[in-house]
Amino acid sequence: MLLVLRRIFLNFAKTMRFFFWKYLVFMCPFFLMSQNYSDALWNTYLFYSPENNKIKNAYAEISLSVNTTNLKKQKTSNNRYISAVKGIVQIYQDSSMLIKSDTFIVKSPPHTDSLNVPYFAYIKRYWLPLHHKYHIHFEAKDFFLNKTIAKGSKTLTTNFDEQNIIFSNTVFIDTLWKSDNKDMFYRYGYTIIPYNNNYFNEYYNRIHFFCEIYNADTVLGKESFFFVKYFVQDKDSKKIFEQNGGFKKMKASKVNVLISHINIQNIPSGNYFLVIEIRNQKNDIVQTQKIYFQRKNPVAVSKQGWNDEIFFGKTNNTDTLKMWLESLWPIANNLEKDWIINQSITKDATLMKNFMLDFWNKRAADSVSPVKLAAEHYTRLNYVMKNFKCGKIAPYYTDRGRVYLQYGEPNQRVIQLSEPGAYPYEIWQYYRIYDPSTNQFFTNRRFVFVNKGIADECYSLIHSDMKGEYNNPNWQREIIKHEIYNPNDPYQQQKLNYGNNFDKLYQNPQ
Repeated sequence: MLLVLRRIFLNFAKTMRFFFWKYLVFMCPFFLMSQNYSDALWNTYLFYSPENNKIKNAYAEISLSVNTTNLKKQKTSNNRYISAVKGIVQIYQDSSMLIKSDTFIVKSPPHTDSLNVPYFAYIKRYWLPLHHKYHIHFEAKDFFLNKTIAKGSKTLTTNFDEQNIIFSNTVFIDTLWKSDNKDMFYRYGYTIIPYNNNYFNEYYNRIHFFCEIYNADTVLGKESFFFVKYFVQDKDSKKIFEQNGGFKKMKASKVNVLISHINIQNIPSGNYFLVIEIRNQKNDIVQTQKIYFQRKNPVAVSKQGWNDEIFFGKTNNTDTLKMWLESLWPIANNLEKDWIINQSITKDATLMKNFMLDFWNKRAADSVSPVKLAAEHYTRLNYVMKNFKCGKIAPYYTDRGRVYLQYGEPNQRVIQLSEPGAYPYEIWQYYRIYDPSTNQFFTNRRFVFVNKGIADECYSLIHSDMKGEYNNPNWQREIIKHEIYNPNDPYQQQKLNYGNNFDKLYQNPQ
């Protein structure tokens, strides 16, 4: 067991995972369907065992990866240090019935000093009856501090059908090597350490994975041949990277095992699927599995017959490039926003250009010219820079600038600078509105902005009926000026409200 853990630690140090853990915590908190802290990652995988007892032939694996950097160390009798993790597991069947409650303690490999940072893994398996839905709740604690380092839940369904080909969960692999040591990590002649995440940064050139395929002999015929094809597909554009995959020929049996890898060195940053297809001898697809993963690769860019100068001309000024980059924030997804932050800080001209090239190439896909899309956006940016200034705040970060870049020019724009008893305000109306960040269309949406500073041009969004925007049913109160109460004037507020048109203009902007 210690040899296994030593191999894991060496691999961890070799691939700079110490830095990856720190990046993981602050920039990418949304990788798994569970809550992961800075010191541990966990995931749950579902497998079947068709040869086992028919009543209990499914099992869930809870896989835990621990970085002990911040865990409390305890000194041993031989002047070494260990950390320990306590795992708490609760499994509910069909939402309400608690069927398993378990606690386990696992210790790190001993190390010589607190600066030595061992990384270790652990797997615990639980048998589950078929044809039920399970909710697995897991918590990992620093044993010596009683402090939570990982916590979350996951839902699994054990619908095993012997008449169809089915997959186990696909497991991304951290480390594997040939081995005869039949411990918790042993599978089919290998020691396999799971990578309990779906995020791969620029340090990764390959993704190794494995899965099990069940019932191929029943569906396709015992010992008949079939093919397993695997490749990468862009989640947003649906583009297929077939050159980044492969295929294997297999002889059908009760359980077939796929252990392989895909090359992701030239795949740019984005959201992707690892697609695995089962094909019969006629090359018909009989079963498919898609596994979502995220890729951060600021160097790789997909170019399609156009170069940097088409987009940027001769511009290499980092401040200008930074402005163009940051203006993408309103139309970027969450992962892209993280990269925009990082590259705005580093201000590397090449990386900023590469990101923007890839950004517009992905948006365009095969339907429109990326140059045209970019030109339309930067035309709007020019308007924003001239018309939505607000002190030292970049115009594209103001509420009006952000809305204009995200949704385009409104069909109706009401500007009221001097209504009685009211702050300056604007009402924008869109007859038909498209949100590029969510790829959805809406009709008849409004935005209300108010400027309470008066001396500046800083307008704040106080209400919108657009999905995902700030919605305030009492937005009228934000427009009305509230003067110091005068007890001798019972009609004070009525006087301030007299002559206001914001309700009428909201219903019918013109």
